[in-house]
Amino acid sequence: MEPFDLIDTQQKAREIYDPKKLFELWEEICQRFERHEIGIYELDEMKDVIWPSLQQLAVLRRAVNDQPGRPAKFRRRKTG
Repeated sequence: MEPFDLIDTQQKAREIYDPKKLFELWEEICQRFERHEIGIYELDEMKDVIWPSLQQLAVLRRAVNDQPGRPAKFRRRKTG
């Protein structure tokens, strides 16, 4: 595995708009932390970049899924 470059990895995270790929990147960051390849500072810095992006993508996905003009088969059912 290549050495961790915080600045490059942060830039990469900012350019990802696919939630699955962001989760994969976060998983990679967590694994590096568990193997002591990075410290708490790098983990926190990456968390500050990745989690807001995931939250924004989740809000966008909910807005798209709840559009009234979408066919019912593409809308999520509301529970509760």
